[in-house]
Amino acid sequence: MKSFRPVAMLLALLVVASVPSCTKEGVYTPKEKIKRVYVSSTSTEKYLTQSWNWDGKLLSSIDHYSASGSLSWTEDFTYDGKRLARVDDFIGSESTFYEYDGKYLKNANYYYRGELAATSSYEYSKGKMSKMTITNYDSKSRGTGHLESSYLPFQTEVVKACNKCLTKLQSKSPEKALEIVNYQFTWDGNNVSKVVATADGEMATVSLYYDSKNNPLKRFHDLYSDVDSDMGPVAFLSKNNVTKMIANYDGENDVVEYTYLYNGDDYPVMQIEKYPGDDYQYVVYYDYE
Repeated sequence: MKSFRPVAMLLALLVVASVPSCTKEGVYTPKEKIKRVYVSSTSTEKYLTQSWNWDGKLLSSIDHYSASGSLSWTEDFTYDGKRLARVDDFIGSESTFYEYDGKYLKNANYYYRGELAATSSYEYSKGKMSKMTITNYDSKSRGTGHLESSYLPFQTEVVKACNKCLTKLQSKSPEKALEIVNYQFTWDGNNVSKVVATADGEMATVSLYYDSKNNPLKRFHDLYSDVDSDMGPVAFLSKNNVTKMIANYDGENDVVEYTYLYNGDDYPVMQIEKYPGDDYQYVVYYDYE
């Protein structure tokens, strides 16, 4: 696969979509509820990767499956009323706790095997998220935990773009591996159009372009969710669906393009991810209740 994927894998922490003033963050009650998610690629046959389980209007759990069809692990959701309070992977001894200030998300704290491994804090401007700061306290969980990349309420393509920044920090302090990454968000209407990530003097920029259709993951303030592949939760906060993503780091651009097939209500039933100049493609299929 093209070299963007390692870069893009760090990008998956960001994209927050706009939340209307009357809506509290942490409340995900979509008009069309995802039931199953399938994936395929140039090198992989289509298979079930997620099964979403609902209790009325609230998402109660997500079962994650391997390409062989076996159940790998389950994400369990706990609420305070209709608001997400925590997400657990009990098999992996991982938990993420969400703290709010009024209608806004204030902090998200990720625990791995009973120890605080990472925190994220948020700032807002004119009712929209303008800044996010992530602090990683311990690298022991990295690469082993299911929820590790999602201790914030969404992943981020920007984090992926800043992968090289984090690699530098880890090489400087392999034992302590204390990382602080800052993200600045620029909005164009109800979509995040630009993300700037900085860490230890390094900087990565991601520009995002959208269509005008419905994003089924809007307000899905959750952690791990492979469904968007490299795009990650860029979608979680934006109203519409990403059609192109350009990540710039150290003077080099990496580009990912997305095309969709929609149902009668303008919700995607298929998302195709491509890299210009590369034959590889990754496809996500959505089934709704």
